[in-house]
Amino acid sequence: MILQVDTHAVSKYTETLKRLHRSAFPNAIRGTLNKAAFDVKQNTMPRSATRTFVNRQPNFLKANSSVEMASGFNVSSMKSIVGFNEANAKGNHFAVRELEQQERGGTIASRSFIPTTLARGGSNAKPVRPGNRLSSIKKIVNADNAKGKNSHERFTKSAIHAGKGGYVISDGMLWRINSTKRVKVKVIGRYSATKVNSTPVYSFAEGRKVNIASKNFMRKATLETVKRMDDFYIQEAKRQFEKFAVR
Repeated sequence: MILQVDTHAVSKYTETLKRLHRSAFPNAIRGTLNKAAFDVKQNTMPRSATRTFVNRQPNFLKANSSVEMASGFNVSSMKSIVGFNEANAKGNHFAVRELEQQERGGTIASRSFIPTTLARGGSNAKPVRPGNRLSSIKKIVNADNAKGKNSHERFTKSAIHAGKGGYVISDGMLWRINSTKRVKVKVIGRYSATKVNSTPVYSFAEGRKVNIASKNFMRKATLETVKRMDDFYIQEAKRQFEKFAVR
C-alpha cells in the first residue's frame, strides 16, 4: 500500500505539518505506516484468514507474523512491512513456509502425509492432536516390505512388529496400532490368530504434491486496511499538532 498525503481529505494536514518543526511531517508518515502494518497484523489479516481458511488454530497467524517498523526521516524511502518469516516461526514451520503458496497459488511438495479427521480428534476443524503429529511419530513399519500371502497378513505381521503405539503404512494409509491380541479361532482343528485394533491417522502417497489455488488473504487484508489510511494519517498529524502546540 502507498500512503497518499496530497488528497483532498488530508492535504490541509500535510500543509500544516510541513510548516511545523522539520520532524513533524516525517513523524506523522512513520506513525501512519506503522499503524497500518499493525492493523494488518492484529485486525484485517486475522479476519481475512478466518473468512478464507478452516480456523484450526485461532492464534496461529498472529503468533507467526511480525512487523518491521518504518524508521528514519526520509519519507520517500520510508516503509513498514508485515508478513511471515519461517525462521522466526513459533508454530508449524511447514505451515508458515506454505503460506506463500496459499497467498499466490502454486504447488506444495512433500505432502506425503495428509491427516485424517480421526487424527484431528473427530473434526476437520480441529488441529492434529499432539500425539498424532508427524514430529512425535518415532516408529513406522511399511507393510509393503513384509512377507505374507495377502495385504491383510502383511498388515498383521507389521502391526505385531510395530507394537502398541507404533505405526504401519498399508493400503495408502498410516495406521496407529492401538493393540494386538492373540485370539483362538475354530475352523478345522484349532489355531490362533492376531486381532489388530488400529486407527487411520494419515493418508499416504510418497512424494505427493498438492496444487493450491491463490487465496489472496493478505492482499484482501491490505486493501481493507488501505481504507483506514487517511484516518491513521489524520490521527498521527493531530499528535504532531499537540506535540508542537498547534491549535
